[in-house]
Amino acid sequence: MVSDGLPLRLITLDGLSQWCALNAFSIEEIGPDEVFLTDQGTGSSWSLFRVEDWLQLKGLVIEDIEPGLALCLTLARLHDRLLGCRFSIDQQHGLVVVADFPRAAQAMEIIGETLMQMQSIIDQTVILLEDVIESDVAADEFSIDRAFGITGSLRVH
Repeated sequence: MVSDGLPLRLITLDGLSQWCALNAFSIEEIGPDEVFLTDQGTGSSWSLFRVEDWLQLKGLVIEDIEPGLALCLTLARLHDRLLGCRFSIDQQHGLVVVADFPRAAQAMEIIGETLMQMQSIIDQTVILLEDVIESDVAADEFSIDRAFGITGSLRVH
């Protein structure tokens, strides 16, 4: 069933079960407003949930961290890259990556593409972020470039 263009239960979102089957994700309904997606190959997990008439996708990057200055500076530099998602420190889980979907962007094709982009961002930044946490030294622009495989960047550093 649909109310105001949104499914009453998120698990019935049009295309969700098909996308999960095609991309080897298992799906679990946590409640009417949240589903939990798990990549059967890598084990990465994602929460897709409703926030009023928006949807939000959240994936864990690093568990149990303290938001020190070096990490916060590094995250600010990463946000400056316009990644299409944002990092956040969630007191329940740790460092997470988050994307928001307004009503016009709630097609499963868009959500699925964003999830894959977010997984790529995690894969490219997790070692950098772990090093920042361990050393308590913020990553500079060149370190971030290297994490993304960029050499000879035209960015003004």
